[in-house]
Amino acid sequence: MKVAYKKKLNDFDLDVEFEIPDIGISVLFGPSGAGKSSILNLITGLDDNNRKTQSSYFELNNQVYDDSSKKINIKPWQRKISYVFQDSRLFPNMNVLENIKFGYKRRKSNLNIDEVVDKFKIRSLLNQFPQMLSGGEKHRVAMVRSLLSNPDLLILDEPLAALDYQSRQELLPYIECIHKELTIPIIYVSHDIKEVLRLADYIVIIDKGKVVDKGNIADLCIEQPLMTQAEGASFILQGKVSGVFKNESLVQINIGKEKILLTDKNLILNQNIRVLIHAREVSLCLNPPESSSILNCVPVIIEDIQNDINGKLRVVASLSGQTLVAMISQRSSNQLNLKKGSKVFAQFKATGMIK
Repeated sequence: MKVAYKKKLNDFDLDVEFEIPDIGISVLFGPSGAGKSSILNLITGLDDNNRKTQSSYFELNNQVYDDSSKKINIKPWQRKISYVFQDSRLFPNMNVLENIKFGYKRRKSNLNIDEVVDKFKIRSLLNQFPQMLSGGEKHRVAMVRSLLSNPDLLILDEPLAALDYQSRQELLPYIECIHKELTIPIIYVSHDIKEVLRLADYIVIIDKGKVVDKGNIADLCIEQPLMTQAEGASFILQGKVSGVFKNESLVQINIGKEKILLTDKNLILNQNIRVLIHAREVSLCLNPPESSSILNCVPVIIEDIQNDINGKLRVVASLSGQTLVAMISQRSSNQLNLKKGSKVFAQFKATGMIK
């Protein structure tokens, strides 16, 4: 998928150009007002002021929808794109069944209605009207309606933003279900790092109408403060839950051959997980401490030591083939005699990870 737009907005000039994979969830990430929704409106053809658009190009599945150089601008209803808005936008005069059949009738879908209804657990809602539904239920219905319209691209514009914490946790598995079931690209807009951690395959960081960076989440967290809410360098570990200790609210995660502990009450055995750790939360030592409240102490091999701002050092290390980063002082480095290839131990709290 290729996207390139230049347009004058009220607060800044939008000027973006990027490509995203044809499968999986690609996240447009950035602060509120960065231009993310403006990009979506251009992609879907819903932008209502073409006079301010200086140039445009949008290609999906080898079909060009926008190309200002050739005066191509396909109408919104001719684009096979489904858009789930923050407020779900169900038809208030239709019940749930009529809502989800609306797109299905217009574009014949290969999906079985009954299977999708059951997967999203909305069968008991079919005869109800939108005003009778909770926020989470409305979003599930909106996603089913979008899926049944047989799109080539699914767009989810901050679908969890207006929901409370419990509703968000209930809806996330359904978004993951879409990810696993469909072979179409999904654009997911968010400024919440926890959502990105759980869902993203690829990220495009947007700020003030420009593409700041793009790539996979593990690489971007190390270099991009926008990804981690200005917390500085961070890193991501990916693994699988190998133990659940309910009485202690802890789970054990396998990271390659190593194991770490994380405080949690909801993760289940064999669940895949990504956790984010701020580099400033990591300490290094030559030997594991005999007694400590810090539960995680894992062997790492130093790959690089870099000068960072304010006299700090950024230590990049390998943990079972994954990248770990620690921020330490020059004195700490001198005391431990750290150098490339040094084998040390990294410590971080079970309570200090974001998932």
